[in-house]
Amino acid sequence: MGTTSERVGAVGGNMGSPFDDGVFDGVRKIIVGRDWDCVSYIKIEYENNEGKFEIREHGTVRGALQEFTVDYPSEYVTSVGGRYEHVPRYGTVLIRSLIFKTSSGRTSPILGYTTSFGHPAGREFMLEGKNGGKLLGLHGRSGQALDAIGPHFFAVNSPLKHFNRQGGNGGSAWDDGAFDGVRRILVGRGGRFVSFLRFEYAKGQRMVSHAHGKRQEVPQEFVVDHPNEHITVVEGTIDGYLTSLRFKTSKGRTSPAFGNVVGRKFVFEEKKFKLIGFSGRSGDVIDALGAHFGPYPAPTPGPTPAPAPNHTKIGPLGGNKGNTFDDGILDGVKKITIGADEYSITYVKIEYEKEGKVEIREHGTKRGELKEFSVPYPNEYITAVGGSYKHIFSYDTTLITSIYFTTSKGFTSPLFGEMKGTEFEFKGENGGKLVGFHGRGGYAIDAIGAHFAAATTSSPSNVNKVEAVGGKGEATFDDGAFDHVRKVFVGQGNSRISYIKFEYEKDGRRITREHGQRTSRGTEVFEVGQDDVITSVKAYYEKLDGSKTETITHLAFKTLKGINSQPFGKTPVIVKEHTKVSLLEGGKITGFHGSSSDVLHSIGAYISALPRSMLRGKWIQVEQKGKTPGPRCSHDIEMVGNKMYAFGGELKPNFHIDQHLYFFDFKTHRWSIADPNGDVPELPCLGVRMVAIGTTLYVFGGRDGFRNYNGFHSYDTVKRSWKLITHVKKGPAPRSFHSMAADDKNVYVFGGVSTKERVNTLHAYNIIDQKWIEFPNPGESCKARGGAGLAVVKGKIWVVYGFIGEEVEDVHCFDPVERKWTKVETRGEKPWARSVFALAVVGKYIIISGGEIEMDVQAHLGPGSLTGGTFVLDTESLLWEKLEEGHSPRGWIASTTASIDGKKGLLMHGGKAPTNGRYEDIFFYGVDSA
Repeated sequence: MGTTSERVGAVGGNMGSPFDDGVFDGVRKIIVGRDWDCVSYIKIEYENNEGKFEIREHGTVRGALQEFTVDYPSEYVTSVGGRYEHVPRYGTVLIRSLIFKTSSGRTSPILGYTTSFGHPAGREFMLEGKNGGKLLGLHGRSGQALDAIGPHFFAVNSPLKHFNRQGGNGGSAWDDGAFDGVRRILVGRGGRFVSFLRFEYAKGQRMVSHAHGKRQEVPQEFVVDHPNEHITVVEGTIDGYLTSLRFKTSKGRTSPAFGNVVGRKFVFEEKKFKLIGFSGRSGDVIDALGAHFGPYPAPTPGPTPAPAPNHTKIGPLGGNKGNTFDDGILDGVKKITIGADEYSITYVKIEYEKEGKVEIREHGTKRGELKEFSVPYPNEYITAVGGSYKHIFSYDTTLITSIYFTTSKGFTSPLFGEMKGTEFEFKGENGGKLVGFHGRGGYAIDAIGAHFAAATTSSPSNVNKVEAVGGKGEATFDDGAFDHVRKVFVGQGNSRISYIKFEYEKDGRRITREHGQRTSRGTEVFEVGQDDVITSVKAYYEKLDGSKTETITHLAFKTLKGINSQPFGKTPVIVKEHTKVSLLEGGKITGFHGSSSDVLHSIGAYISALPRSMLRGKWIQVEQKGKTPGPRCSHDIEMVGNKMYAFGGELKPNFHIDQHLYFFDFKTHRWSIADPNGDVPELPCLGVRMVAIGTTLYVFGGRDGFRNYNGFHSYDTVKRSWKLITHVKKGPAPRSFHSMAADDKNVYVFGGVSTKERVNTLHAYNIIDQKWIEFPNPGESCKARGGAGLAVVKGKIWVVYGFIGEEVEDVHCFDPVERKWTKVETRGEKPWARSVFALAVVGKYIIISGGEIEMDVQAHLGPGSLTGGTFVLDTESLLWEKLEEGHSPRGWIASTTASIDGKKGLLMHGGKAPTNGRYEDIFFYGVDSA
């Protein structure tokens, strides 16, 4: 669908020549020249509908240049303002200064003339798009200076159906505009509200993404099969802010409800129309949401597919002077000779190969030092051209100031010239090779662009580029994906990682990439075996004193054989809102990217999927109707028939909620309170555990907010009656945050926190003999712990992970027949140490999900560092595999094994959020095959 725009009249003077840049997709950068008393020059970098740069310049380049960059398309300009008045020196009205406002609420500095006190001068103006519409282009008048300026903003026209924003007036207004359709939507929560939205729109063959709000918890996604499928209905709820969203498509699919379905409901729907864009308001949460719908296109006969183009022309970038050149399309490049002086790249000579013969092209003027870069073509070829360009005042024009080349073997040439000004990089799609140059040249190289041939083979489709975590450094790096990571060298600075070097392997060759700055402390190395691969990275980052952005302070690596690297960097201490930890995992890591300065600021990874041989399944969020028990954690759940029972928990840290036994009916999707008959537990409690044998629930331990403990009770779900089995002063020592499991005759209780300390005892209660027995103690090999996983698999009892004063990742097995403990060594995609996670058993498999991976400095009072990852352990092969993620990070989760709609899997309810809030949602991972 074509972009519609509104042309807002220009303000300023009536001298100079008129200009109109027209309408583009958006604006990426604005450069303004400041003269003594006015704006003398403006340069705009637009993005066109093919995703390429286009530059427009107006006025005369002189005075100091000021720059304002927009993180387009995630951020865009929504307002153009400034000052204008009569300037005596020119005898006319001119633009004195400019400011720009963006969709993320940022305002540029004052660009142009200010008084000696830094204040703008002249008559003020502010031109804004309706409803936060984005800037698409500029028009006005210019000559020796900028006489007048006006904008083109995105506007809704009559063929579109616009739904007004639903919600509050907080935050900043934004309007993404209209596209061909929607490909993918990410919805992230922050406590009770939707705090983050990311839309991936279709525009021709391109994907354009816009993100709004603040990402707090791991987003959930909804993918549309565009162009064969469209979103036709958007539903949501508002309770002061946006609390939930749901989508319906032209294929009859309905998404899960993302968020909490509470508050006033709204619906965006227009018959025979499809969703083509969103508008809204946001800050730290999504305050309001609106939408644009467009008509379905009339059906037309499918055109004959055009052959794929065999080459792509990119650029040129740089200045607009000099003579145009275009070398055309050749077979490849063998050698490049570069000339550079103190200002710019002056000369380029290229030796091409064409049908087995050498052809030479030269541009610019031989001046300065000449250097060569050779490529053993055709065995290796150039896949990327990068460098920089800048306005050179000595020549009163923009010139190329540096250039470099990257090859198909991953080798990067030296930098020719000096990297200054605006940086650029041209890459062939999927590693396509360089087959020609074009641009402008004369006394020097004014501008340069490239022709790339289509790659003969595409990059592996199973390689996923995982977003970098940490801060934003001065320089970004992207090593790309290789066959293997063989070595990692890490250098430490003052409480931070200052330097990192990776040794990769590609087609049998070793290739190194290094980032940051070495210090006198040297480096430590982690070497990966020839038959092993890195599967996970644990990264800690925080904003240290004097830093403007976060810095990586600690790194650790884990391999497929279950080997952990030594810890690199500062010993991690989780401090609320300061130190954060993230995991990069999900397969075989084959490369890294991120940002750095003299330290490492962020790190991300390229991850290739590993073969999956254990479980196949999927996550669903279970719908809840009517009143719920409310958010909580540190409680427990158990299934009897088609009902899920829930007992205990906390809303505020370390303080109980109520004494009710709730149950959720999977037929009606409604909650009820079980009849409180018989020996009802005396105390409301948290840190309690519950299992079921047949139709009877067994509840042991837990404590109230004053550290009084409960004993051992049962609840008959048929007779609807409680029974006290063992008083708190009899049987196993009272405790909380222990673990429980059951088989058809026994209830097992392991570990936990007693009145004085953590314990590692294992007890069993036989429901036929009605007696407790204590098994042999595992000793120091399985240290006393709380928050562990406990599972009964084929008659043996498994203890998985837990907390011993820190999170641990050991696994132990007890054989009740032989009365013997064994510490087992696991491998594969082994999860990092964690506790208070969800657990279920399906056949020989133990599934775990979520949990705390680092304790909070305030212990249970704070949120700690939580994860959402899901893993499965084969108890026969002792191999771990990572499963798909399906819920936001959380810990202190209530969970059990359940069978729902014929599928067995992991059922979980509630939990603690990274914000230190509590959840009340229900998720189920149903196994399709094992």
